[in-house]
Amino acid sequence: MTTLPVRDLLSRDYVGVSESDAVLGAVQLMREAGETAAVVLRGQDAAGVLTAATVLDRLLDGDDLERTPVADAMNPHPETVTPETTVAEATRRLVGTGTTHLLVTDGSEVVGVLDARDLAAAKRTEQAATTETTTAAGGTEESAVQDGYANQSICEGCGSFSQDLVNVDGQLLCPDCRTV
Repeated sequence: MTTLPVRDLLSRDYVGVSESDAVLGAVQLMREAGETAAVVLRGQDAAGVLTAATVLDRLLDGDDLERTPVADAMNPHPETVTPETTVAEATRRLVGTGTTHLLVTDGSEVVGVLDARDLAAAKRTEQAATTETTTAAGGTEESAVQDGYANQSICEGCGSFSQDLVNVDGQLLCPDCRTV
């Protein structure tokens, strides 16, 4: 895998909410922005992250999302990486911690958010570049993906780690997502 840093795939736009905001309001902002997470800010510093998964958990627990403050639903200890972190290392952190989002921080400042889909897209781009380079050098496609990661990555449908991904209409999908 190449050493592509996450800063090269990072969108610097993210949804920011306050700890005192209602979860429902935060979810509406996330939906309008097309995001699955919001950075919970205390001033300019990240106090946590609110994800669609945590919101669903709260909904299933019967919480009133109009009255529940973001502080009660957020993850107060989000995983962070720096802009120089490689895609490979960020993927290992995401999978290894079981989280769905990584905050990209430069010092104490949040510069962006990465999710499994961002990393999967970057991995697919890296694999395509590796295949093209290897094929152009006279190799085969099979030799280009024998780095141990070719058959395991993050599903672009659900964001879960899988060792059995298949390309379906241009997306790498796990067995559960292929049946949907």
